[in-house]
Amino acid sequence: MAEVSISAFAADFFMMEKELELVRKSGADSVHLDVMDGHFVPLFGFSQPWIRQMTEWDAMCGDVHLMAELTPQIIQDFLKIPLRRLTLHAEAAEADVLKGCFLQIQKAGMEAGLAVSPWTELDALEELFPFIDEILMMSCAPGTEGAAFQETVYERIRRVRKMLDRCRPECRIAVDGGLNEERAAACIRNGAGRVIMGRAFFASEDRKGMVERVRKASSGNL
Repeated sequence: MAEVSISAFAADFFMMEKELELVRKSGADSVHLDVMDGHFVPLFGFSQPWIRQMTEWDAMCGDVHLMAELTPQIIQDFLKIPLRRLTLHAEAAEADVLKGCFLQIQKAGMEAGLAVSPWTELDALEELFPFIDEILMMSCAPGTEGAAFQETVYERIRRVRKMLDRCRPECRIAVDGGLNEERAAACIRNGAGRVIMGRAFFASEDRKGMVERVRKASSGNL
């Protein structure tokens, strides 16, 4: 079955604990936390102290997507937090720097994720595949308010799945950006093993049902 993660950035910030409790009750697999620096992407997101507090509340809040310029300090800061997964952007550093970061992440006992923007050429990423546990396909411009969903992501998922099957079949594909129930299910059918939902989840009156229905898409039952 595919995994379903919920983006905390789409929650009501004035009601964060209540919103996170809704995620927990829905049966979702994890809470996805966007870290944005206002430089690599336009928006600002969660900071290290907030994430530390959230992981102390529940370990399910341990899925961090770093949309920021990579520095040795920022990597070390996040390695000190008990995360399940730390995802870095392909566009944030040269391949050799990314490889070193991924090795540090895995040495710390976390999964290493590689995020890819919709416009990034996929062939150039293949040398990074041996160093990662998951590739996060962005289905809209990262860190941009109101960015449009890009339907080209479906073909990109299929293409990456074929590439991974040749060299690292155990590596999972995740998708993030503007996903509603229908789009999330389509991503799974095209080869994704995890989907990240935000506003559509919090706007739903049947959150638990939504999570269950999206998971069933992995077996073609939606």
